[in-house]
Amino acid sequence: MEESFSKKYNGAIYLRLSKEDGDVAAGSKQESNSISNQKNLVQDYLKSQKDIEVVSVRIDDGYSGVDFNRPEFQAMMQDIRDRKVDCVIVKDLSRFGRNYIEVGRYLEKIFPILGVRFIAVNDNYDSINENNSEIVTAFKNLVNDSYLRDLSVKIRSNLETKRKKGEFTGAFAVYGYRKSETNKNKLVVDEFAAGVVRSIFNMKLRGMSPGSIADRLNNSHILSPMEYKASMGENFRTSFKTNKKARWAASTIMRILADEVYTGVLLQGKRTAPNHKIKKMEVKDKKDWIRAENTHEAIIDKFYYDTIQRIMERETRRPPSGKGIYLLGGLIYCGDCGAPMIHKICKGRKKHKDSIPNEYVYYVCKTNKEGKGCSGHRISEKVLFDTVFKELKYHIRTVLDVEDILFRMDKVPLNEIQARKLNAHILCKQQELEKAEKLKAGIYEDFKDGILDEEEYQSFKSEFNNRIKEAKEAIRIYNNEKKQLADNKNPKYEWMGYFRKYRELKELTREAAVIFIDRILIYEGNRIKIRYTFKDQLKNITEYITADARKEAV
Repeated sequence: MEESFSKKYNGAIYLRLSKEDGDVAAGSKQESNSISNQKNLVQDYLKSQKDIEVVSVRIDDGYSGVDFNRPEFQAMMQDIRDRKVDCVIVKDLSRFGRNYIEVGRYLEKIFPILGVRFIAVNDNYDSINENNSEIVTAFKNLVNDSYLRDLSVKIRSNLETKRKKGEFTGAFAVYGYRKSETNKNKLVVDEFAAGVVRSIFNMKLRGMSPGSIADRLNNSHILSPMEYKASMGENFRTSFKTNKKARWAASTIMRILADEVYTGVLLQGKRTAPNHKIKKMEVKDKKDWIRAENTHEAIIDKFYYDTIQRIMERETRRPPSGKGIYLLGGLIYCGDCGAPMIHKICKGRKKHKDSIPNEYVYYVCKTNKEGKGCSGHRISEKVLFDTVFKELKYHIRTVLDVEDILFRMDKVPLNEIQARKLNAHILCKQQELEKAEKLKAGIYEDFKDGILDEEEYQSFKSEFNNRIKEAKEAIRIYNNEKKQLADNKNPKYEWMGYFRKYRELKELTREAAVIFIDRILIYEGNRIKIRYTFKDQLKNITEYITADARKEAV
C-alpha cells in the first residue's frame, strides 16, 4: 500500500457534456451528467486519493464525444505534453469519449507512452491497477460508441420526419423570417428583414446587378443578414464572413434571390454527414432534398420569384458601366436559330472636333456574328424598343378588356376549368395506378406457377413499382394544385393584378418587360414575334369565355 503512494500525480479533472449524447433527453440523465454533478463526484473520489494533486479542471460543455478535437481536451493534452499533468480523472468512460476506436487508442497507446495515469470513477477503472479487466473496458467503450450511433440514427429519422411534415429544423431562421415564439419549428415573417428582401427582388427586377444592389444596401446603412441577426441577439456564425463587420456582397444577394423559401416553400435536408463519427458535411443530390410547400407565409409571389429565376438563367450582357442589365437583356433571340441576339454599338464619324459621334445601336444574331451560320439579319434598337412598347401596351389593354368581360359575366369562378382539368388528370392517373397494381399482383401469380423465372419476375416487379410510384406522385401533385385553387382567396385570378398595375404604362421598362415577356424573336426583314408570359392562364380564360358563349347560344 505504501508503494502505491510513492509517486505523486498532477491530476487534471476532465468534464464533458453534450446534447448529442442524449444527456438532456430525460430529467434524471440531465442531473446525473451535469457538469456540476460530474465535478462533485470526481472531487469526492479524490478526497481518498492522497497521491493525486489536482492542478487543472478542463470543461468541454456542448461538445460531442465522437470528436476529440475539443478545445479544453486539447488544452489538457498540451499540459500532458508539457509535463504539467500526468493523471486524467473523469466520471466515466462515456464522458471521456464515445468513439470506441479513439478511446481505445488513448487508453492503450497514447497515455501509456506519455506515462499518464487514467481514472474513470464510475467504471472502477484505474490504469495503474493490475486488476483492470481489458475485456470489460473494451466492452464499455463499444457500448458507449454503439449508444451514440443508435442515437444518431434516431435523431436523423426524427429530423427527416419533421422535414417531411413541413416543420423547420434549422438552427437559425433564414433572413426575412424568425422562429415562432410558440413553435420553434414554424417560420414567421420578420417584417423589417422581409421588407429588405422585397426591395432586393424589386431592384433585381428593374435590372440592377447583384453587386449594385449590395452597394445600395451598404450605402443605405442596411445591416447585412449576419449583422442584423447579431443585433437581434442571435449567436449566429458563418464561414462567409471575411471582414470584421459583415457587409452586403453580390454573393449574399444571389443567395437571397435564389432561395425558394421566400415563396412559402421549405427545402431541407440538402446536406448530410456520412455517419455520426464524420462531421464533414456533404451536399446531397437535389432529388433527395425534402420539399414541403405552403409551410409558412410567403414574402415573394411565386410568379415574381419564377420571373427572377428565368431571367437570371439567361445570358444577360451588362453595359460597360456594369451597373445594370440592358433593357431587354436575356429576352431577345434569333427567330431562325434560337441563339441570343447580341447588343452592338456602331459609332459614326464626328462632325466637328468637339462633337459627340453619332451612334447606331443594333442587335445581331450571335451565331452569325461568331461565323457559325445563320443569316446576318439585324435590327435597330430604337425600332425594336418602339415596336415592343407598342405591342406590349396593346397586349395589356387586350387582357384588361377580357377581364372586364369576365367580371360582367360574374358566374362561376375562373378556376373551374382548371379544376376540371385537374380532376381529369387525377382520374387518368388513378386508372394507371389500379392497372399497374393489378399487373403487379398478376406477375406474382405467374412466378408462383412457374411461368416467370426469378430474374423475369424481379424485372417486371421493378417496372410496375416504378409505374405505381410515378402515378402516386402525379396524383399527389394534382391534388396539391387543386388545394391551391380551393385556397385561392381571389376567384378572379390574382395574376391579373400585374396587368392592372401597368394599365397606364408610359414607357418601356425593364420591370414590365421581364414580367410580361418570355422572349422576343427577331426574323429577317425586322419581323418581330413576342412570346408572352401568362399564356396558360390566358388560354384557360379563352376556353372559359368560349364555353360560356356556346351555352348562351344554345
